[in-house]
Amino acid sequence: MNRFTPPPFRGPLADLKVLELGSDISVAFGARLLADLGAEVVKVEPPEGDALRGQGPFTPGGESALFAYLNCGKTLVSLDGETAGGWHLLGELAGRSDLVIATDRALRGAAPDWVQRPATLVVSAQGLSGPGTGRPSSSFIQQHASGFAFHQASPVTDPEATPPVGCADWEGDMAGGLVVAIAALWAVEAADGARPGPLVDLSHEDLLVYMLVEPFADWQAGMDVTNRRRDPSKGLTIAGGLVWYLPCADGAVMVSPREDHQWARWCEVMGHPGWTRDASLCGDRVVRTGNAARLQELMAQWSTTQRNRDVVEAAKQARVACFPVSTPRDLIENVQLRARQFFNDVRFADGTALPMPALPFRFVSQSGDELARGGEMAAPARTGGGQALLAALLAESGMTAKRSAVGGL
Repeated sequence: MNRFTPPPFRGPLADLKVLELGSDISVAFGARLLADLGAEVVKVEPPEGDALRGQGPFTPGGESALFAYLNCGKTLVSLDGETAGGWHLLGELAGRSDLVIATDRALRGAAPDWVQRPATLVVSAQGLSGPGTGRPSSSFIQQHASGFAFHQASPVTDPEATPPVGCADWEGDMAGGLVVAIAALWAVEAADGARPGPLVDLSHEDLLVYMLVEPFADWQAGMDVTNRRRDPSKGLTIAGGLVWYLPCADGAVMVSPREDHQWARWCEVMGHPGWTRDASLCGDRVVRTGNAARLQELMAQWSTTQRNRDVVEAAKQARVACFPVSTPRDLIENVQLRARQFFNDVRFADGTALPMPALPFRFVSQSGDELARGGEMAAPARTGGGQALLAALLAESGMTAKRSAVGGL
């Protein structure tokens, strides 16, 4: 008897066709999120390859792990957008798409009616209008020009010796990718299938300034937001409560016994060292706040003799907020994340397989279908894999493939 096997659940965006143009981490990450949710994303690379292919870290075979992470699940095509034939094919790709996500550089020279065919989101440094438009920039420059780097590097003990720098790794660009995905979905919803679709002008500088909610609120309250120096009298506080960073024999933990009853239980975890009975040092929360730095030194004398996992488990049993300061390897080996199938194994042409984060949530439809994650994915092939799509478009338009316009055909 034949049994019908239902097709795999493709995701909530299974009918969405997206065209991605330009080399930018925010653009690529935003489009990757849409692909993870089932959208068909076609990424156009120049014949020489996307610039992010040259960004490390690299596999032993020389492939970029960053590029693979940003572009898994997409259809890659190689196309020269600097030629008339290339622009014609880009127009054909846009015509079959519901959404275009592009950098401003990738759309230079495009006719306004071409840009407006589907819903279109254009990402640039300072936006498409204003006196700063078109100014040479980078992620590092944007974070400083917006004031974001200054804010995230505050407060510090010695501002002169600790200048503000950009976000570690690609945090700022990845945050931009989340906004790209959200704005893109809004554009598609607003278009509702109509052409021309809306044009969304997304500025990295606008995005970073928008994130400065805390210093703007402090400024409105009359506080000095220009001084990066830490005030020792305020102790070590995070989110309104005492939080200590404690080194351990094999790592570190963060612990927050902020209330008096929590502090009492935390003292039990540490074995009640003699100094815990000194009321002038740690008698109540106000006293502990004033002596936060000294308490950290005393607690570290104990914590450095302990394994971080043992400290976390003991704190959990005592109902004290505590968590390990995890390294990337710790996260990959994390039992909870593995149980939730958080990581995909991305396999490269040279045989290397690397665990990379999948969607940061489980998605289960009303009918019980679950969006797959935690499996094995192939890294984007260097040849693209989408040239058959271009060949079909060429045939439909009656054009002849030219190497000057279509790479690899």
